[in-house]
Amino acid sequence: MSFTRRDILKSAAVIGAGVFELGRVPPAQASGADISNGPRNRANVALTFHGAGAPDFADSLLKLFKATETKVSIFAVGTWLVTEPTIATRIIAEGHDLGNHTMTHTQMKRISAKRVDSEISKCASELKKLIGNHGAWFRPSGTQFSTPLIRAAAIKFGYGPCISYDVDSKDFQDPSKKSVISNVMSNVKNGSIISMHLGHKVTLDAMPTLLENLHNKGFTPVTLTELLKPL
Repeated sequence: MSFTRRDILKSAAVIGAGVFELGRVPPAQASGADISNGPRNRANVALTFHGAGAPDFADSLLKLFKATETKVSIFAVGTWLVTEPTIATRIIAEGHDLGNHTMTHTQMKRISAKRVDSEISKCASELKKLIGNHGAWFRPSGTQFSTPLIRAAAIKFGYGPCISYDVDSKDFQDPSKKSVISNVMSNVKNGSIISMHLGHKVTLDAMPTLLENLHNKGFTPVTLTELLKPL
């Protein structure tokens, strides 16, 4: 489905006022054992979000995604789920992917093996409590790429390959709206996995134009489950 600038900006104005199955993810370009992108022969991309921060930003983004029929993937921080428990069921009900982004969003490469296990398992438990399963995917916090220790722990708690990304919006640095859009559009390709954050206002400000630009370039935002499904 395509959208005009009027459609997307109109939606923004209104707003302003499956569990991973081992072996089913096809080969993808990756760093080590992480998945950094999907197939390059399809014009699909995945908008992925670190799930934390002010609930008002998340609410507005989810309303925009619903209005524009955009599907995304959100990696929830466990402490965010504790304080915002209704967000998980809403994300699932509106057709998005929901994954695990550790319990406290710590620097995963700098902690002990015991703490790595705890970060993954505690967030998985929160997800199970809220949606009945441990979430579709796992992305480690504090690092673009996992380590063998992190990957082993992810498998131990029921996840497949860790999800990385090949396009960084750098929205977490709170740059200008123009910079966020440029960071994505200058690097996006077929199959790209784009890293963004729910808890930053610039992300919300940039999103209507970013969706417009992606559609104008022929890209379709889909969930990770859709992006990585077998051909």
